[in-house]
Amino acid sequence: MSTITALAATDGIAAANRPPIPLPPPNSTIHSELRSLGACDTIRPEWSDLADRALEANPCLEPGFALAAAQHLVSFRDTQLMLLWQGDPASERRRLVGLVPCRTRRHLLAPDTLEGFADPRLLNGTPLLDRTFAVPALAAFLRGWRARSHGAEAFSLSGIDLTGAFATTLARVADGHGVALGWQPLVGRRLELPPTARIAASEETLRDKGRLILAEAMNRADRRDAVEILLALEATGSRGRAGKATLQNTREVGFLRSMSRDLGRQKLCRIAVLVLDDRPIAAALTLGKGSSCWLYHGVGDEAYAALEPLPMLLAMMRKAQPSRQILLPGGLPLFGARDQAFGTISLTRRPQQRMHRPADLAIRMRERLARALFRPRPAAIDG
Repeated sequence: MSTITALAATDGIAAANRPPIPLPPPNSTIHSELRSLGACDTIRPEWSDLADRALEANPCLEPGFALAAAQHLVSFRDTQLMLLWQGDPASERRRLVGLVPCRTRRHLLAPDTLEGFADPRLLNGTPLLDRTFAVPALAAFLRGWRARSHGAEAFSLSGIDLTGAFATTLARVADGHGVALGWQPLVGRRLELPPTARIAASEETLRDKGRLILAEAMNRADRRDAVEILLALEATGSRGRAGKATLQNTREVGFLRSMSRDLGRQKLCRIAVLVLDDRPIAAALTLGKGSSCWLYHGVGDEAYAALEPLPMLLAMMRKAQPSRQILLPGGLPLFGARDQAFGTISLTRRPQQRMHRPADLAIRMRERLARALFRPRPAAIDG
C-alpha cells in the first residue's frame, strides 16, 4: 500500500509540474457539441472553471449539482448539455465558454428536436456563459440549435430572471439571428411567514424553555451531520408518516447527500440548524453564495409547530447575513418587496422567405400524409 501511495504522489507531482495547455486566441471560432449529462464528468475541471467565470451564476448548473442529479435521479438521465467550445474541437487547446441544458425530443414523422430541460429541482435554469465571450457563445448556441433540430420551431428555457444579465444579453443577440423571444412568468408563491412581532414572541418563549442557538455547519463533518438532522426532522413529521419524506426515497436521499457534499466543498451549500438545548427543532439548506441564495429544503419540528421554528430559523439566518437575499422556488425573495418571479423564455424562429430544400419538402409531405390518414370520412349520400 505504501508503494502505491508513493507512485500516486509522484504522478500528482508530475501533473502539477506539467505546463498548462495554452488557451486558444480570443477570436477563435466557437463550436457546439451535444453531450449527455452523465458523460460530462470528464470535463469537470473545465466546467467548474466556466462556472467561476459565468455571466450569471447558477448553483443548479454547477457540476456538483448536475452530475449528482444524473447519477441518482431518473428524470435527469436523458438530459443533454450543449457545450460551446472556443478553439479547435479536435484539439486539447480549447476553452469551454458556454453550457446550455437540453433534451432531445423524438418524433415519429419528423426529425428529432431540441428543447430546454425543466425539473422542479432546477430552481434556476440560467445557462452558464463565459462573461467575456457571452455574445459569441450565444450566437454559437443559436446556430447549434438551428443546425441540430431542423423541425424545431421553438426552444424554451425555464427559471430565468428577465432582468438578469443572461436574459438581457440574449435579447440583444437573438434579434440579429432571426429569433424572436417570448416570456411567460412563473407563478411564484411566497412562503407565508408570520409577522416579525410574532416571530420575536415565539423566540422569547423558546428562550424561556432553554438555550436557543443558530448552528451553521462550517466543515465537511458538520455539513454531513446537519444534512442527516434535516432528513431525520422531515422523516419524523407528517411527510414521513405519509411515506413522502426524502429519507424514504433512495434516489432522492442519495442525490441530496452527494449534492450537498460536493457543493459544500465550494462553499455553495449552506446548512443551518436551530437548536433548543441539545434538540434540533428546525433545519434549512440553501444553495449559492454572494448576494442571493436559494432555499432548497427546510423543515421544522412539528412538536413545536405552534411556535413556527422554521420561519424563526430563516429570520435568524437573514439577520446573520442581512446583505444576502434568500430566494424561493420561482425566484421570489423570501424577504423583500419584489413581486416579479422568474419565468420561461421561449426562442422562436422568425419565418424566412427562402428556397425549400428537398429535406424541407419531405418533412412537409410527411406532415400532410399524417393529416390525411386521420381525416374523417364524409357522410354517405343517397342516390
